[in-house]
Amino acid sequence: AARGIVYDRSGKILVDNVPRFQVVIIPQYVVDPAGMLNSLQSLLDLSKAELDEVWAKRLRQAKYQQLVVKADASLDEIARIRARKSPWHDSSEKFDLRGVEVRTTYQRTYPAGSAAAHVLGYVSEIDGDRLKKYQQEYPDRYKLGDQVGVSALEEEWDELIRGEEGFEQRAVNAVGREVEYIGITNRLKTKPAHAGASLHLTIDAEMQSFAQELFAGRRGSAVVIDVNTGALLTLLSSPTYELEKLTTAKAENYWRKVRAQQSKPLFNRAVQGAYPPASTYKIVTAIAGLSEELITPEERIDCHGAYRFGRRTFHCWNRRGHGSSNLRDSIIHSCDIYYYVLGLRLGVDRLAKYANLLGFGSPTGIRLAGERSGLIPTKAWKKQRFGSKWLEGETLSIAVGQGYDLVTPLQNALMIAQVVNGGKSLTPHLVSSAFSEEAKQVYSFTNKETQQIYLDPEVLQQVSQALADVVSTPGGTAHRLSRYKVSMGGKTGTAQVVSLSSKCSSEKCRDHGWFVGFSPAKQAQIAVSVIVENGGFGSSSAAPIAGALMQKYHDISQAQMALTAKSNKLSP
Repeated sequence: AARGIVYDRSGKILVDNVPRFQVVIIPQYVVDPAGMLNSLQSLLDLSKAELDEVWAKRLRQAKYQQLVVKADASLDEIARIRARKSPWHDSSEKFDLRGVEVRTTYQRTYPAGSAAAHVLGYVSEIDGDRLKKYQQEYPDRYKLGDQVGVSALEEEWDELIRGEEGFEQRAVNAVGREVEYIGITNRLKTKPAHAGASLHLTIDAEMQSFAQELFAGRRGSAVVIDVNTGALLTLLSSPTYELEKLTTAKAENYWRKVRAQQSKPLFNRAVQGAYPPASTYKIVTAIAGLSEELITPEERIDCHGAYRFGRRTFHCWNRRGHGSSNLRDSIIHSCDIYYYVLGLRLGVDRLAKYANLLGFGSPTGIRLAGERSGLIPTKAWKKQRFGSKWLEGETLSIAVGQGYDLVTPLQNALMIAQVVNGGKSLTPHLVSSAFSEEAKQVYSFTNKETQQIYLDPEVLQQVSQALADVVSTPGGTAHRLSRYKVSMGGKTGTAQVVSLSSKCSSEKCRDHGWFVGFSPAKQAQIAVSVIVENGGFGSSSAAPIAGALMQKYHDISQAQMALTAKSNKLSP
């Protein structure tokens, strides 16, 4: 059966199928194993070791089940096999191909490229552990030699998109020739194969590819989410890997090469990468302080560039200080001292309460294997983890998103989305619907009944307005984004990778650059999260990528609206 086709949100094909030929062995029809293997060795240019490895697999499966000798044989190789294979065999023939068959199957192809490799995943022959698990969960659906999804959506949705294979029963005599037997032939059954269900994703292929171009090989991630539905328009992990190369005969060589790369292209940074959120976390600290009435929007805190606590001095990123700052000023200029003071008023556990409300510290619910929970510390966590009590000095660090705090790019996108949508909880998702071969809808994403996060909408509005001012106000850390044609808001962040006292000067020791944002500034439609590993300041590395993505979204939306208007005008 052909696997289901995968489409992006506009109907563009992301994953398709092309026919390919397999050379297989059916062990029960093999008469002379040595002669058969020697014949294949000369006809297919395979080594004896390769063929022996394939032939050994017969010991772990039924004799009637096929062994794949070559998964993607060329037309020349198929011609050589078929030209020398006859319905019966005699000793004068040079080649013994009894038990050797040519089968037509399907190979995945990727018309839109590999920008969404970490979303789509890939297909491979089923392994023993997976076979055992699937046979328990789905009896009679999987067998040795099957091609199955082994990562991302190909894996998560395998049972639905793999299709249902058909069969044809025939009566044959002892030498394999088809015959008719009275009373048997008329009871033989044939069942056609049924293609798997097609998946319709929320991903926008154009935006996904554009995000890949913006990263230009740098390490990091970009996430774009619809703030009203939780639909993910972009989920990029950079660098990526080439899906097409995993479908070729040299897939194993490519796989080993990719796994050996220090940049870890197989690692899905969007959901598996956990990073200190840095100053993007000040959004949480601000919401917590306002919600607990430990600060008002008007109260001012003096910043002289440093804050003395105990025997240690905690610096602001701006060593000259920001002067007297209220809530709006502290967000616009990202004043660390303001949040040191506010963090001490709140304490670690109250900070954790609001971080958890906004989705930090637990999986988001996206259907992708390996998603990390991140980490939001509490007093109890530290006692259990290290056997020691929480120190108030540690609260200063976590209040500005350093220390123990860890979040994923997807979690950060979800956080900012739920802030600007008024506190409505979202479930991020990649698949909007699925349709059977007969065009019958077999799946449709349904958001859980929209729940209001236990946060004051007025507080969220105050913080959202300050985040919009980060872009619109001269001197704001992301004011450079005001050059775009659409309005935006957001927060920059620069996550320390090594201690400030370290003398490491290599690229791997540079800070990670963060930006979380939304657009338009009022009645936001999308939220964006971008991290550039070792990119330095978030304002110069991550913010430009986020700004370009938000502009791209609006450009695509405008083009679609114009096309729809033109179509409606031409309609009778």
